[in-house]
Amino acid sequence: MFLDIGPLEPLEKTIFLCIFAVLCLGALWFVFSRMQRYRIIADTPTARIRSAPQGYVEIIGHVIAGEDGMLSAPLSGRPCVWYQYKVEELDDVNDKKRWRTIRSGCSEHWFQINDGTGTCLIDPEGAEVSTNHKHTWQASGSFPGLASGLGSEGIASVMTSVLGGERYRYTERLIFEHEPIYALGRFNTVGGGRDQLDQASTARDLLRSWKQDPEGLKARFDADGDGNISMDEWKEAQKAARREAREQQAELHALPDMNVLNDPEDGKHPYLLSTLDEEQLIKRYRWISLGCFAGSLTTFWLFLEVLLAN
Repeated sequence: MFLDIGPLEPLEKTIFLCIFAVLCLGALWFVFSRMQRYRIIADTPTARIRSAPQGYVEIIGHVIAGEDGMLSAPLSGRPCVWYQYKVEELDDVNDKKRWRTIRSGCSEHWFQINDGTGTCLIDPEGAEVSTNHKHTWQASGSFPGLASGLGSEGIASVMTSVLGGERYRYTERLIFEHEPIYALGRFNTVGGGRDQLDQASTARDLLRSWKQDPEGLKARFDADGDGNISMDEWKEAQKAARREAREQQAELHALPDMNVLNDPEDGKHPYLLSTLDEEQLIKRYRWISLGCFAGSLTTFWLFLEVLLAN
């Protein structure tokens, strides 16, 4: 073989073989998972929000803030609609330096996408997010724009930095309002009379909750004031429960249409949000797949070198 590997003890050989086998299989798994994303992005047609089918769709539009308005990025304080951040501290143990994460977080606030034909709410929970805006910086002795987002722990870290000369690294990824966005996930339209209540079940649930409050039940339906609910009074309670169930259904019918995009949660379809355009995403996943494939070949070659050693 090409490498001159010296004699290995049986245990050493077994350990190396296991390591290279795991690395090779892991790289191959990553190849197929990235290729799956590449194929899905390339093969899924872009839908328009106004006419999008219910189910797994691709939408391209522009970002607008959600009902809660704009957010403030925890580290930089910049206005945005989504953020992810990480604070790391430089550890120096036994003359070996490494970055240790001391705080991290990700926004779960919903925002919206508009493609010119309609608006869709975006639930970012569970999404694989890639952004154009990723900022990483270091500081020693000052935390620009940081303390307001980290509370008491952040303030303590600031003092440590000032007094002890420790170094910190900050990473922040942001999505801004009006940015173009690519979204791939489960599209669902709710409201507008689409949601139907099981009125019989709703009425039973109401009656059950009323029975758990005997005093309230008597105050509302004990017409003769004898302290008991008679059969006729119970029938009135049943009529009231059915009436409230109908009113709840009418309220659902009165709700406007609302489009929502969220995680398919089926293990087969990825949930992707990206401020990179579709072509950039395709190229990214293609190159990642090629890199992982090269890595799998390298680890497989090393596996054979160790296997044939001695």
